[in-house]
Amino acid sequence: MSLKGYKLPTGDEGFDLTPMIDVVFLLIVFFMTVASALTTNKLELNLAVAEESAIPKDIKDRFTVSVDNEGGFFFGVEELNEQQLSDRLAKVVATNTNIKIVLRAGRMAEHQHVNKVLTVCAANGINDIIFATYQSDL
Repeated sequence: MSLKGYKLPTGDEGFDLTPMIDVVFLLIVFFMTVASALTTNKLELNLAVAEESAIPKDIKDRFTVSVDNEGGFFFGVEELNEQQLSDRLAKVVATNTNIKIVLRAGRMAEHQHVNKVLTVCAANGINDIIFATYQSDL
């Protein structure tokens, strides 16, 4: 058996796309997981409806504080008492003095509880507060 006259293949055999496809798939899974975690990080409340409500364009440095119908306070989805809420806001303000609060209050929440949140925010130097409402269909 002679190798005389045998030529090795010299053509481009192509680029193996398998690792790149794996990386793209992992990125898609990562972004889908993060997106679903961000959308489920809200406390379910029946908010008031406002005819002139608008969605803020800049959500940088915004934190959500919620008041449920029974007067419970929530920082994100974590339930806190009034002192714990004040301590948490003080920690946040210590790292960033430009924070803004989105205040979500249940439709049947008493104003005294909402006022407590406003007082805690003011005591910690937070004065940029947006009241969350549903947009009216009118």
